[in-house]
Amino acid sequence: MEDFIQNNKLTLLGKLTAGLLHEIRNPLTVIKLNLDYLNMFEKELSAELRESIASSLEAFERINFIISDVLDFTRKSGDRQKSVSINTVTERALDIISFTASKRSINIIKQFDPKVPELNINENKLLQVMLNLINNSIEASNDKSIIYVKTFYSETPENKKIVWEVEDFGCGIKEEDKEKILAGFYTSKIKGSGVGLTVCKRLLEEMGGQLGFDSEFGKGSRFFIKFIF
Repeated sequence: MEDFIQNNKLTLLGKLTAGLLHEIRNPLTVIKLNLDYLNMFEKELSAELRESIASSLEAFERINFIISDVLDFTRKSGDRQKSVSINTVTERALDIISFTASKRSINIIKQFDPKVPELNINENKLLQVMLNLINNSIEASNDKSIIYVKTFYSETPENKKIVWEVEDFGCGIKEEDKEKILAGFYTSKIKGSGVGLTVCKRLLEEMGGQLGFDSEFGKGSRFFIKFIF
């Protein structure tokens, strides 16, 4: 019964998100049309106004890109799979979330293993997981801190393993909360439903991946994704 209720909540959340983003996109389009119109009089405008219009158009493009990505997540993607580079998907996730990190002067350091092979999985599902985990690390971190995003590849006679991880040095997780962190709608945030980690775990299981973490309260956390094949 709990799983049924949870799935209904997630379905409803997806529908509400899609509807909200469509409503946001409509006035954004009007704003862009007006900015484009002002651009037609570029020669008559001051340098300050031209710069303001240019930065506003750049902000529109970034917002529109993020909206498109989120709408991709909410659409039924079925089992569409293709050969995907984990490193490339990570770059895309970092590009999307870079503004969130820069607002708090958080430095995200990339350490990618160039030997990581491609996987045949759903790219949008993997991107959603990465965005959730990186965003959680940003929220858990102090301003002007550091977050590491890494990829690893190892191979033995028994199997091959790809590991992706994000490590922060923020608030960490209390010992008594560790068993609850990947279950249900648990959250320690004042605001929030705890849906993020639940979604991540479910999506990774659909792709044959695993989600895990290490954490020490007051010192930080490391969340990791494993694909073993």
